[in-house]
Amino acid sequence: MKFVICFAFCVVLLTSCATVFSGNSDDVTITSDPVGALVAIDGVPRGRTPLTVDLEKGNSYSVSVSKDGYEAGYATLTNRVGAGWVILDIFAGLVPVVVDAVTGAWGGLSPDTVHLVLTPISE
Repeated sequence: MKFVICFAFCVVLLTSCATVFSGNSDDVTITSDPVGALVAIDGVPRGRTPLTVDLEKGNSYSVSVSKDGYEAGYATLTNRVGAGWVILDIFAGLVPVVVDAVTGAWGGLSPDTVHLVLTPISE
């Protein structure tokens, strides 16, 4: 019985709320008008709109959307810290605070949906 109590106590102290429940990445949906535009994230082509990409938390990203005959559109995804995760970790102890801070799981990408309207190039 002591082993079970000790094990449960260790599990509570050694887990971190954000890492366990929200993971280390976020899905971001990118759409455009017109559809079928090329999406590049930090200069790396990722596909065509509409597109959902899984991006690592803790970073910021530059998004560009382009299509022949249209001016390119740009957006920035920034990392934001979820205050709720921080508060839960503080109540759980030092180890969860360190784990979530190091893994970046406290964060989340904002916005989580990007819609860009591309302007036709006038000739």
